[in-house]
This record gives sequence, structure tokens and C-alpha cells, in this order.
Amino acid sequence: MKKLLCTVAVILFLITTTWDLRTAYAQPVDFDIAAKPLAGALAEFAAATNLQVLYSGELTKGLNTAGVSGRHEPEEALKMLLKDSGLTYRFTDVNTVTLDRADSSMLAPAAGTAAVGAGVAVAAADDEGAVSGTASSKPVKVPEILVKEVRERDNDVKSYVAQEDGTAMRTDTPIRDVPQSIQVITRKVMEEQRTFRLANSLENLAGVVTNRNTQGLNDSFLIRGFQVNNVYRNGLIDPSNINNATDNYNIQRLEVLKGPAAVLYGMGDPGGIVNLVTKKPLPDPYYSANFMVGSYNFYRTELDATGPLNASKTLLYRINFAGQKAESFVDYVKRDLIAVSPAITWLIGARTAVTFEADYIKRNNPDYGGLPALGTVLPNINGPLPRNRNTTLGPFERYERWQTRVGYDLTHQFNSDWAIRNAYRYTVFQEDQLVTAFATSLLPDQRTLTRAGLEGGSSGSVWHRHFQNMFTNLTGHFKLLRMDHNLLVGFELRQDKTDPTQGVSATAPNLDLYAPDYSQGLGSVTSSFFQKSDSKMAGMYLQDMIALLPNLKFLGGVRFDYVHQSANFSQQFSGPDQTSDDTAVSPRLGLVYQPIEPVSLYTSWTRGFLPNTPDTFNPNGQLFEPERSTQYEVGIKTFFLDNRISTTLAWFHLTRENLLTPDPVTPGVQVQTGQQRSQGVELDVTASLTSGWNVIASYAYTDAEVTQDNDPALVNRRLGFVPYNKGTLWSTYHFQEGILQGFGVGGGVFGYSNRNASIFGPQLTVPGYVRVDAALYYNHNMETGNWLRAKQVNVAVNFRNLFDQAYIESGFNSTTRLFYGEPRTVLATVGIKF
Repeated sequence: MKKLLCTVAVILFLITTTWDLRTAYAQPVDFDIAAKPLAGALAEFAAATNLQVLYSGELTKGLNTAGVSGRHEPEEALKMLLKDSGLTYRFTDVNTVTLDRADSSMLAPAAGTAAVGAGVAVAAADDEGAVSGTASSKPVKVPEILVKEVRERDNDVKSYVAQEDGTAMRTDTPIRDVPQSIQVITRKVMEEQRTFRLANSLENLAGVVTNRNTQGLNDSFLIRGFQVNNVYRNGLIDPSNINNATDNYNIQRLEVLKGPAAVLYGMGDPGGIVNLVTKKPLPDPYYSANFMVGSYNFYRTELDATGPLNASKTLLYRINFAGQKAESFVDYVKRDLIAVSPAITWLIGARTAVTFEADYIKRNNPDYGGLPALGTVLPNINGPLPRNRNTTLGPFERYERWQTRVGYDLTHQFNSDWAIRNAYRYTVFQEDQLVTAFATSLLPDQRTLTRAGLEGGSSGSVWHRHFQNMFTNLTGHFKLLRMDHNLLVGFELRQDKTDPTQGVSATAPNLDLYAPDYSQGLGSVTSSFFQKSDSKMAGMYLQDMIALLPNLKFLGGVRFDYVHQSANFSQQFSGPDQTSDDTAVSPRLGLVYQPIEPVSLYTSWTRGFLPNTPDTFNPNGQLFEPERSTQYEVGIKTFFLDNRISTTLAWFHLTRENLLTPDPVTPGVQVQTGQQRSQGVELDVTASLTSGWNVIASYAYTDAEVTQDNDPALVNRRLGFVPYNKGTLWSTYHFQEGILQGFGVGGGVFGYSNRNASIFGPQLTVPGYVRVDAALYYNHNMETGNWLRAKQVNVAVNFRNLFDQAYIESGFNSTTRLFYGEPRTVLATVGIKF
């Protein structure tokens, strides 16, 4: 925004002094526009320079450009883009450039002209002010979001470095201006590592650890030592990931804000939030297909198509598809899925756009119950247990679930300073069948595992869970007392409802771990359980970033939330609903000092809250207060070598209070005196060092422990599966010239120190490990007119756990449910781009 204001000021000055129009844009600009269709390159040029480019859509049809990179004056960069195109240009006013054929009379563009400008994408409509030679006609402008999507699409697929994010501030803000650690995983990282699950992608970040096994069907993470279940999608909460794991097939980037985020997102886990940014419709046609085959009978297909639906490019579409048929290294575990995500963007007018988006995903993943400590990390008198052993029901296991999302995202720009955004999504999750068994104990012979059974959706019932979320944000930029203000005001409504359902607990036969017999299913029913719940939230928030000085920014924000919860777990729902009403005020304060442009020193203080469930009461019969969290953070962010190297070094101190602990006076009752603390240092690095060389690396030291509890045995215990040290390094290099041009190599190291399995029960130290991954690539640009009509063919082979390291990646407790990570796997991919 500051750059835009400076540009406008220069333009006004030049107009008043009648300087040559072109000198208004003589200031060099950093460009990074890849070879592509000329129309798309002009859109990026306009976004980078704040110039408006006018031309007839027919002029660029079928034309490509070699692109432009480096620091150039805008006019010089435009010449490079138009080289060998047969087109020329002229400045028609201080912020407008008109294109035409070199041999034309250079008249103003005729009706149907495309308008490309700052905050404008390539689009035009004859019935909405297309440019003509008359004074009354005006170029059609469309919302900035499309230029942003074009720019982000290109950046996210060719670089590991992200310069902006929309999560930390709920607005598109340079990462260097955010006084809190925010990290981004771009599409290029996901594609080069071939990660399909969030846990594998997020492993690249400091302080993020998976809290579930990656062969299962749900996602949960530990961020800065604390569990994080709720995931956001395009800024709207999407808690269904804990029921049905997210797949990366339609994800453009992952944005992770570390620490409490209640100031903008309301109630939530203290460790942070994960926001998924999905692929959006684009104005230029693009099509791709990936076909994959790998270890354990893994087969997967991905399709991606986007482009305009009409000639004026005011109606755009995108559709992504993924189909997967796969087994696992664990016996009887499948990883089948089918997913499709259509989206349509309608450019309603010059300043208004709406995107309608849907998503459907179905998984068939029988559960994986884990293995006991004896035989995995501890010696067993019968010998070690094989990694492929399954402790559930084998062929009798059932776990089928699906979910559907539908929603919209509406943006309107009042002017260059003020805009409003309203977004809504409805999600329904359904579990059609659940039949499983889980371990309860290991008998003294150290081979016989006792189990209990669970069946959901019994008596014909189906488990339905509904999520609704809507927010409205008003953003504005203004000056007050000679200081720039970037203001955000918004409100949010949210509902999470589980329909009445029932299930049964049942007996399950014992399992001999060394000679398993899977010929029996569940036994007799031992009990029934019933559940229904409803949680509603309303929140209002206010945030202002103030430029106290050109290199000193202050951030202040506050949010007020009201949460109403109801639940009923009584038999046949015979008892009354238990209800609770909670309120919370969540502030955030931050300061950013930039001694030089590439360096930001920052500090922040933020608070969060998480209500307890309404069925928990204190000894006086009253509902418990919400959990509260507080974080102090100090750090430094850098962007060097023309923003090609990004680093964030942060120290944090995070406490979680009002945890429930056993009442020392009244057995069987809880009181609210527990506290946990996590503190440490994190370093995140992303770099595009040279053309073709990308790096992402991280290191975290995390000290997370129980600091207060009425059970003295728990105090000072390390929180479960939080390593003191975690370090990762992944890098790829693609040869740009010579005999190896088109080939590439990649590799990475992922290391964890030992972990405490759980704060409860017998204390068990799970050994650390180092895993090595590798990859080979070949990208071939196809000649024009080839029989496939393809632009590029890509081949990749990815090796995960190259040296077949046996390691425990997660666990549910310290005795019977530890989960092995994947053995060595090989995945081959053939991709085609059109």
C-alpha cells in the first residue's frame, strides 16, 4: 500500500509540472515474469508497475513472451515482453499504456479492448464500458484479486519463497510487516516433495510435528508443543480435518500462523492455526494431468483445468480432481479416496468479484491401531514386532466417510483504499460405517493383546456433523495525524453441530501379535452411547496497523467473542441438554522496526481462549471457565538478494492456563488449576538462490512441560511427542543449460530428538531418528504443434525414507498405541501440462 501511495504521489506531481509522461515510471522495479502467454505476462507487468495496459484481445491471441526478470525500468521491461511480438506501445496518459500492431495507425483501442492495470486482470466486456475512441467510454476494470491470483499462481509454482500472506492479518500483508511468526509452504514445495497429506507438507516448518499417524484418516498437529486440530480453508474454519484428513490436490499454498490467533479467529488451540489457500479460477487457459504409481500398490491421478468461460473473461472456472487407489505398509490398511473441487469466479463489475467454490472428498481408510511399546521401542521376550502388524479387525474393519463443502467469497472495492469482503461456507461430514477394535493392554506373556470394540452408526443411524462459518471484513487505508493506518473491522458467525447419533461398545477377541488371527469380528454389545452437540459463536474484531515512522509500525487489535454450547450424552437422550455460555476478550499488540528495508525486528504479545465442553463441572456444580493462553514473541525477519532468501528467527514463551486437573480433596472431581508452558527458539529459511535452485530448512528447540497440576507426579513432565530438537533441510536443483538441461535432483534430511510418549501413565522415551528423502526430475518443453498439443512433460521419481529407517512417528499413549512411520517408498510421476 505504501508503494501504491508513493506512485500516486509521483504521478500527481508530474502532471502538475508537465514533465514527460514516461518519466513518472522511470523508477526501476523488480520483475520476475516467466515465459508464458503474453496476456498473462501483461497482467503481471501491470500489477508490478501500477500501470494500466490497454489493448484489443485479438492482439495477444496466440502470442507468447520470453518473460523478464531482474530490476528494470517499466518501459524497458515492457519492451522486453513485447520483443518479436509485432506489437508496439505508447503512453496515452500518466498511468495508461496502449498497445497496437507496429504497422497500425496507433489509434485508441476499439471496443472489446482488454484492460490490464494495477489491481486489474485481463478482461473486457462490450456491454460494460469497453474502451473506444469516444471520450465517454472507459476501460473495464476487474477486481485486484485476479491479478493477485495470477501473480501468486506463478510465484507459488516456481519458488519456495513467499513474500505475502493473508492469514496473520486477515489481509494481504508483507510477511516482513507481521509481528508474529508466519510461514508459507508454496505449491512448488508440495509438488517437488510429492506430499499429499498436510502432515508431510508441514513437516518442513520449525516447531510443527504430526500428532496422528500418516496412514490414518485424520489430521492433527503439534505446533509449539500444543495440539492443533482446527484447520482453516481460505480464512474460514474447517474442523472436519480431524474427522477426514485433508488432501493437497487442490491446495495452492499452506499458511501457518504460530501462537494464539484468537484476536482475529476467535476460540481455538493455543499453538496456532493452519490456513489452506485453495486454487482459484484464472483468466488464462491452463490444463495439467499427473499420473502416479508407487510402493504398496499406490495409484493416483490428478487433473487440473482452468480458464475463461466467455470471450470477455468475466466468467472463469477451475476444476481439480484426484482419484487414489492404494494399500499401505500396514496389513489391511487401504488409502483409497476420490475428490473433486469445482470453482467459478464471476467478475460482476469493475470493482466486484464473487467466487463460488465446492469440494467433495470420500475416503475409505480402515483404521490402524498402533503397536505396544514392548516389541517396538522396548525389548520384547518374543522378539521385535514387524512394522506391518495391524492390531485392529483386519478384513472386518470398516471406516468409510465423506464430506462436502460449498461456499462463496465476495469482494467489492469501494475505491483504491477501502474494500469489503464477505465469505461463507457450509460443510457436512458423514460417517457411513465404523467398525473397529483398539488395544487396551498387553498380557504378561508380552504377545497377547486385549482389545475392545466400537461400532458407530448402529441401529441404522449415520453420524452427521455440520459446520457453518461466515465472516465480513471491512479494510481501509487512511492517514491520521500524518501516520498511515491500515484498518480491519470485521465480524464472524460460526456453528458446529452434530446430529443425534448412537453407537455401541462391544467385546473384541484377543490378538496374538506374533501369530495374528483376523477371522473374527466384534463380539457381544457391552454398552450403548449417545451423543449430540451444538456450538455457536459470534465474534467482532478490530485491528489497526499504524506506521508511526516510515520504518516503525505498531499493530494493535482486539476481539470480543460469545460462545454458546449445548451437548447431551445421556442414554436415549433422556436427560436434559447441558449448556454453557462463555465470553472472551482477546488482544494482540505488536511492534515492527525495520532498520534497513530487508530486515525487520519485531515483538508481540497475544492472548487466546478455548472453552471447555459443557458437560464438565467444578465441585460447586458450576461450569468451568475457558482455557486461556498467552504468548510473548521476539524475532527477526530478513529478505535478502531481491527477496530470494527469506528467514525468520523467533523466540517465544507460550503458556496455557485453566487446565482441568483432579481435585485433591474430592475424588472423581476436577478443578481448574492446571498450567502448561512451552518456550523455545525457531528458525525457518526459504530460498530461491539461483534459477533452478530452491531450499527450505528449519530448526526448532522446544521446551514444553507441565508447570502446575494437582497431581505432583505430572509437574515438570515433558508434553507428549514434543522433541527438544527438530531440524529439516530440503533442496532441489534443476539444470538450466548444457547436456543436463531439463534434469533435476532433490534431497532432504528430517531429524528429531527423542520424545516423551505421554505425560500420563508409565514414562516412556521414544527414540529420535533421522530420515533421508531424495528425488529425481526431468522436465521437457514440447515443441509447438506436437501430437499431444502439450507444452511440457514432467517426470519425477521420489524416494521417501531412502535408507529404510525404522522409527515411531506418533503415538496415543505410552504403552499400547505407538505408530511406525513409512518404510522406504518409491513414487513415480508422469505429468503433462497444456
